[in-house]
Amino acid sequence: MEWISILKCPITGKDLRALQADEISIINQKSASNQLWQAGGNPFTEKIEKGLCSVDGAYIYPIIKEIVILLKDLALVDSQDKIIKDTIDEDKQLVQNFYNQKGWFTDEEGNYEDAVIFEDLRPFAQDYLTKCHNRVSRYLNPSGTYMVDAASGALQFKDYLQYSANYKYRVCVDFSFQALTECKRKLGDKALCVLADMTNMPFKDGAVDGFVSLNTIYHIPKDQQATAIKELYRMLKTGGKGVVVYEWFKHSPWMNFWMFPFRAFVYSKNRIFDGAAKLVGKKDSGRRLYYYAHSQEYFQKNLPPFKLRVWRSLSVHFMRYYLHSWLGGKQILDWVYEKEEKDPETCGHKGEYPALVFEK
Repeated sequence: MEWISILKCPITGKDLRALQADEISIINQKSASNQLWQAGGNPFTEKIEKGLCSVDGAYIYPIIKEIVILLKDLALVDSQDKIIKDTIDEDKQLVQNFYNQKGWFTDEEGNYEDAVIFEDLRPFAQDYLTKCHNRVSRYLNPSGTYMVDAASGALQFKDYLQYSANYKYRVCVDFSFQALTECKRKLGDKALCVLADMTNMPFKDGAVDGFVSLNTIYHIPKDQQATAIKELYRMLKTGGKGVVVYEWFKHSPWMNFWMFPFRAFVYSKNRIFDGAAKLVGKKDSGRRLYYYAHSQEYFQKNLPPFKLRVWRSLSVHFMRYYLHSWLGGKQILDWVYEKEEKDPETCGHKGEYPALVFEK
């Protein structure tokens, strides 16, 4: 398992090594006799077949269904003195629950729920979306050993596979075990699947040749988004390249103009429904998924230097509201794509979805 050399313990930062058969036997004996805990405090009573441990032996990380468990609170310890207080926060738990319970399961047509909710799957839009997906490849090195896909999800679009086609490993990192199960099913031995927190990546400095993070940073708590991107940059080798696809939302002047009437309507409707719910004593059903969009200025101030390019100018809601096949939707998207190709920087600044391009 050559890939162990790029990993580090997410708690101590020390090197990791593979567990030997006799060590696994002892761990399973402790588990059976209730002498093993997860670092977050929960008892651990399952058997493991594979795993890693920090070189000092303090923390054990199971490998379950070929997925390496490298979340701090899921590390295994044999003493309650090693239990840590730093567990997953509420906003991250919200995201993890959504994708484990809903987002990475498919509907009757084979589409992941995440795509059904957050993407435009109409046939006339697919050519435009594919060409936008293809843009990512031009900003990456064409080949290498390790390409990290940070918050890989379930690799829901086939277009995504091209980014690591000429890399030895696609390192799929996600908060969702269900997502990583799908990655392993699709990529087999090419996938190194790691359950980890993007704000505390368990990889050594300068360990990887490239990275992508597509439409996910805005689901990280707002004060930790820059940290997550800095972690990706830290892991990058000299000469490595990476791409973060983000969403400006209210910071996109073009979408603000076109979407104003719809956003005003939704805002008013929600205020009315919330007021009515309070009058009848109905409780709020709660948030489904954490989301926060920073401005360009925030990232320019808080990140290593990057180039700003366009991934896609149009928001999903814009496409759903304004574009239809019977109104020349395909032709409009072709025209938009040509404009984006001619001026990718301006479209990245003013459109909905920018690509933040890094090179070390």
